[in-house]
Amino acid sequence: MSWLLENWFGTKESLEQVREDIREHLQREWYLGVSGLDQPELSANRVDSREMSLILVGPWENRLEEVEEELIQFIHDELPPVVRDEVGIFPFFANVVREGYLVLAFLRNATKRDILIQKLPLALVTPDGEVVARKSFDLMSLGAVGKFASRPCEFLFRWEEFSRVPEQEVPLTLVYEGRPKKRALPPSAYAETNGLSAEEVAKYMQVAEDKIKAVPGEVDLQVIDIAEAEEGGLKVIVLFRNGLEKRLEFTEVPILIQDQKGREVARVHYELQNLHVDAGSSRMWTFHVPKDSLKAQDINPAECTAYIPDPKPRKEPQGAKGLVQ
Repeated sequence: MSWLLENWFGTKESLEQVREDIREHLQREWYLGVSGLDQPELSANRVDSREMSLILVGPWENRLEEVEEELIQFIHDELPPVVRDEVGIFPFFANVVREGYLVLAFLRNATKRDILIQKLPLALVTPDGEVVARKSFDLMSLGAVGKFASRPCEFLFRWEEFSRVPEQEVPLTLVYEGRPKKRALPPSAYAETNGLSAEEVAKYMQVAEDKIKAVPGEVDLQVIDIAEAEEGGLKVIVLFRNGLEKRLEFTEVPILIQDQKGREVARVHYELQNLHVDAGSSRMWTFHVPKDSLKAQDINPAECTAYIPDPKPRKEPQGAKGLVQ
């Protein structure tokens, strides 16, 4: 961080000069599309940066000097407002380092729920529009981004990951590649959902239509909702997305549920049979969490977050058919 401090505070005579320098380094903010808006960046319904909490995790936690933390907070508070009910990726600084090209960005969650980002597909683009590097970053280990919270992240594109290394003076822009053209869910995706009513299917269909964007070459599982079950337990609705060119059979799915304070509410492991997702398609499935599996009483599903750790494929004589993320 010392180079960042030197660039922004070392030769500046006033905070206004620092503000101008910050604005100069800012790139475009990209949105994950969780709001359901076709073009969320055009929305006027926004949340001021100062209303968001800044959380330091990973390499940023307990490793910054007080003045460095103040700088990060200052940069964060100077950012333009974030679209309400969205999750944004806002690059605020980029620099060439020995290992590659480093981009610093804020992940901003302006929704009312914690958001767990499993994989984040990003790219570096030249001013001419040429993509010189692509990389999918695994953010599972950092945990969820809290509601109305921001988190600084480092995205390092190593030189060996570039398709072509441009000249050092060529500026590179960070681009989010996780929102391909929207397509409708096939009816087969809702043919069997393990217990959803017609009303629930209609409700979650609307949600899933904005989350169906499976990234080619990638497979992931995304929690759509947590709701009360009639038997007193919980039900977790999960969207399976298969971006591969082959049909997948999911055999094992672990689910971890936590409350707002990060306390474990339930940890369950499901073994599945015949849960197939066709190539390039998605499917919803309901996982029922029995009441006796809950570690607390009077649980409010709206205050809980469900995570899906990396599922493990079951080895079979003719090859694995499970999920490998």
